[in-house]
Amino acid sequence: MLGFIFQDLMGSSMVSNFLIYLLLSTVTVYCLGVLWKRRRLYRESMKLSGPLALPFIGSALHFMGNPYDIFGEITNMFAQYPPIFRVWFANRMFYAVSDAKYFELLLTSPHALKKENLYSMASPILGQGLFTALSVPHWRKHRKLIIPTFNQKILDGFVEVFVQQSEILVRVLEKSVGKGEIDVLKIMSACTLDIITGIFLETAMGVQLNAQTTDCKIAELLDRLLEIIMTRIFNIIYHSEFIFKHSQMGRDFYAFTKEIRSLAHKILHKKRTIRAMKSPDELEYDPAFRKRQAFLDLLMDINEEGGLKFTDEELMDETMTIMTAGTDTSASTDCFVLTMMGLHQNIQNEVLNEILEVVGPTESINLTHLPQLKLLERVIKETLRLFPVGGFFVRTAEQDIDLGICTILKGCSIVFGVLNLHRNEKYYPDPYKFDPDRFLPEEIAKRPPGAFVPFSYGPRNCIGMKYAIMAMKTVLANVLRKYRVFTSYQSVEAIELKTNLVLRPRHGYKVSFELR
Repeated sequence: MLGFIFQDLMGSSMVSNFLIYLLLSTVTVYCLGVLWKRRRLYRESMKLSGPLALPFIGSALHFMGNPYDIFGEITNMFAQYPPIFRVWFANRMFYAVSDAKYFELLLTSPHALKKENLYSMASPILGQGLFTALSVPHWRKHRKLIIPTFNQKILDGFVEVFVQQSEILVRVLEKSVGKGEIDVLKIMSACTLDIITGIFLETAMGVQLNAQTTDCKIAELLDRLLEIIMTRIFNIIYHSEFIFKHSQMGRDFYAFTKEIRSLAHKILHKKRTIRAMKSPDELEYDPAFRKRQAFLDLLMDINEEGGLKFTDEELMDETMTIMTAGTDTSASTDCFVLTMMGLHQNIQNEVLNEILEVVGPTESINLTHLPQLKLLERVIKETLRLFPVGGFFVRTAEQDIDLGICTILKGCSIVFGVLNLHRNEKYYPDPYKFDPDRFLPEEIAKRPPGAFVPFSYGPRNCIGMKYAIMAMKTVLANVLRKYRVFTSYQSVEAIELKTNLVLRPRHGYKVSFELR
């Protein structure tokens, strides 16, 4: 009896050992197969320096924490390693570049137009609009349709809105005089949101948010949504839609997204209702409608007249893209400019003198004034150099791209270190010095085009560059003409940074105002 039991146990043990051996052999063969298929990737990786990568997770431990910690790690890596290095994120290798020659070569390449798949984490709010579209043909189609709405003649018609909303901002800021330092972002975001809705969504018959004079939460919700997206991108656990959706962060994200996209849906529905009430001939000869058509109206015109058409969902995606990009990016830059003016009182005085000479002390700003505000424009550009809207962005190579020193392999992604590029002493001597004269024409000519990319560069650059500069000049000129600005920051280096996709000071924009 004991013999049978012993034989049975021996048989079971042999079967278990065999199964373990089979499992280990299968895993080994699979891993060797993966290594063999990825052998070229590993060879290219060995040519480049970069942070230590652990099995399965790569260098993901470097990117744990809050937006400040994450951005600090990324910035430190760009400072520590050569102008091109590699970073493993889980089982994916990213190339990281921070030199103008690589920016120029890659951003003008037809093989580096695709956005990185991580941008899909913003798709619930932005859909497949110009900023987040992963499909290059989809992006090409939309850009071709949208870019005519940003021609100079149409932009010139927007100045009236810039002036109107910036004058409201000036009145709103009176409440902050003598109150000490404030984080002016909330106030400025309300202004840029009203400008965006005034220009791109409403007409004389359309929709208004009045964010500056009501308790509108849209700008705050957009800011929080961008922060959640940033956190999710760098937290591998949240890459799982199931885990993210059932986390508190995920529940907040989808609730805020629903609230904002439902607003876009209402705007679109109201636009269709308004347009349906008037015939094309009535719209054509309606002075109020034709005086300044909104972005959404122009898209609808194109949709009704052209062969290429937007679906309602695509119209919503582009509406959300315009609202998000136009609100957060312009507000952030305006706030950084005010901080720089507070830090450099002598330059603030020179800017004021230019505004008074060009516009006058009380006259309303008009279209003819904007090109003459040359120093103010250089101040904006120098601010964008030190504090670009996006500290970095990511593209994916759709074909191999030879950089000489190495080859960017098809399917790999490229991280462009904009902040480190803009603060590179090779292109900007004494890089932390705030010097608007870096953007005098003769100084610009000394640098390669890829050395200054606050609006990206190449075919997929931002189509709103001219709009942004015109809007910021108008807003800042009106504010600086009325108020002297101060800050407790002592230097550019003292401003610690974080990012929620858009660059921010870690401790806020410490700005105070006094009446002139």
